[in-house]
Amino acid sequence: MIFEQRRARFVIWFSLIVILLMTLMSAWQSVEEEATNTAVIVASKRMLERANLFKQQYLLYGMKNIAETSDEIHYSNTGWLLPIAEDSRSCDFWLSQLYPKKQILGVGSPIIEDMSDQTQFHCRYHYTNKYQIDVQLNQERFSIKANILAL
Repeated sequence: MIFEQRRARFVIWFSLIVILLMTLMSAWQSVEEEATNTAVIVASKRMLERANLFKQQYLLYGMKNIAETSDEIHYSNTGWLLPIAEDSRSCDFWLSQLYPKKQILGVGSPIIEDMSDQTQFHCRYHYTNKYQIDVQLNQERFSIKANILAL
């Protein structure tokens, strides 16, 4: 009889622990997804902050190079950083100047897509099928958008 009581207690405690672990695991997925969403948004805000810093330096000091590399920096007429490296358009250059880390928490490095045309610079950084960041300079209007796609 004592053996059956211990066994019953063990089964109850074991069941309780399993239920708690399963609840934690299901909650962890939503927490992880929300953290990644936030990391993508924060990365886009940091990129915008860095772009504004380049523009501020340009407006205050002219074409002085504040970049961490020795690459020549090209600016638009209003002071926005242009994605031009070695006299050719380079979305990788834009990313390395605006977000030197390149990687976002839990997502890794992006696949870079140049969507520019004759009237605008437009680079899309695909971090996964779900996360992308668009950086655009169109008619002296600079914008950065974090896109979190529903799949």
